[in-house]
Parts: sequence; C-alpha cells; structure tokens
Amino acid sequence: MVATRAGQLVEQAAITGSFIGARFVTSQARWLLSTVSMPAAVALVMVILVIGLWGSARRRAWWAAAVVVAVNVSTQVLKHWVLTRPDYGVSLRYDGANTLPSGHTAMAASAAVALVLVVGPAWRSAAAWAGAALAALMGYSTLVCQWHRPADVVAAIALAVGWAALAVACGAWNSPADLDPPRLPRAGGDGVARRPRHPRHLRVLVWGGAVCGVLGVALTVVTWVRLENAASRTVSFMAYVGGALGTVAVAAVGIGLLAGLGRPRS
Repeated sequence: MVATRAGQLVEQAAITGSFIGARFVTSQARWLLSTVSMPAAVALVMVILVIGLWGSARRRAWWAAAVVVAVNVSTQVLKHWVLTRPDYGVSLRYDGANTLPSGHTAMAASAAVALVLVVGPAWRSAAAWAGAALAALMGYSTLVCQWHRPADVVAAIALAVGWAALAVACGAWNSPADLDPPRLPRAGGDGVARRPRHPRHLRVLVWGGAVCGVLGVALTVVTWVRLENAASRTVSFMAYVGGALGTVAVAAVGIGLLAGLGRPRS
C-alpha cells in the first residue's frame, strides 16, 4: 500500500476517518503513547531479565531481551535508512518522510512477544492474550492520535512476531520444560503427560483475529474501490475501521501463532 498512490490514498482516508469520535478515546491513547518511550523499553528489558534470571528461565530471558533489542533497532534502521515512501502528494507531513514501521508500536509489540518468550508453557496462552491486547492497543493509539498510518502499525507488529519466531527457531524453547505440558504423578513411578489447556484459548485468539482480518480487508477493499469518494465521511470511517481491525488481526493471529509454536505434538 505504501508504494502506490492508491494505497496511500486509502491510508490517508483512514487518518481522516480517525478524527471521527476520536474525542472519546484520545486522552487515554495519548497517555499510553507518552508512557512508551526508550527509557521504558530499557526498563522492560531489565524486568524481563530479572523475571527470567530469578526463576529457571535464564535462557528464555536472554532470548527475550535479545528480541526486544533486535525489534527496536531494526525498526529504526528500516524506517530511516532502508525503506522509502514515494511522494504522490498525498502525505500531510511537510517532508513526506517514511513512517513505516511505527516505533511506538514496535516497542509495545516487542514487549508482547518477549512476554510470550520468557514465560513457561503453562502461562503462554495468557501471555499471548495479554501481549496481543498490548500491541493492538498501542497500534490503535497511534492511529487514533494520527501519529501513524495503518501500514506502519501492521509492519511493526509483524516485525516483532518475525523476530520472536526466529528466536524460537534458533533455540529459545529447545528444552523439554519449554515445550512439554506438566506431568501428573501416577502409581508406578513415571508421570503421565497432561494435555495443556492453552491450545483452545490460542485457537480462540487466532480465529478471532482472523475474523477481524477478513472484515478489515473487506472494508479496505471497499475503500479502495470508492477512492473517488475518499473524502466522504462514510468512506473515511470505513478506512479507519478497516485499519483498526487490521491492527487487531495481525496482533492476535501473529502472537497467537507464536505462542502455539511451543505446543507439543499429539
């Protein structure tokens, strides 16, 4: 969307639509945006390390901290030195600069995936729900406050999930304690594997996100088709809702699938 004039028009319609009803949520959104900063990201890394090093998740804690750093550094590199935004005269910024990926959303999404990485299997489903909510709320806040466009937000969340998935592939969860469900004692000595509860909860998260994604894509397509009326209030609001639903979809599906990587095969 960023590379085409039509895509930029759709995103600009979403920004215009975000003013509709913004007064009801802007104060809360601005509070959230002001809370997330570079000192907050550093504090987050320290908290993750303390949680992991205090318990038995030292390796997971180091992987989670590495992912937080990788997500936020790569976000700035991509935004300022790699990616460009073609100037079609659509952007309201005076310099027309690239804003993809969103730095604030990347910080929140890195916190979300780090939480999923550092907790054990028993808490991974809850961590996925909490992380998806955090990432989606931050992404929506940047949209409703007109800080970022929908593509900026989606890219930031996808980048965080990608780095976390790479960490899992490289061994963040390579011990039996990271993957297997708890074992119940039984007569005769050996434990018997207990089927974990989290697959059902993760399926709800992923499928709920998928539904939001379908609705978001549908609204975006309608906006795209009706670009000649993009200045209208109705079309702008559809673009805005489509962007918000897309944010929820990427957060829920991406983080839900990430947490599901640790499911034991039955």
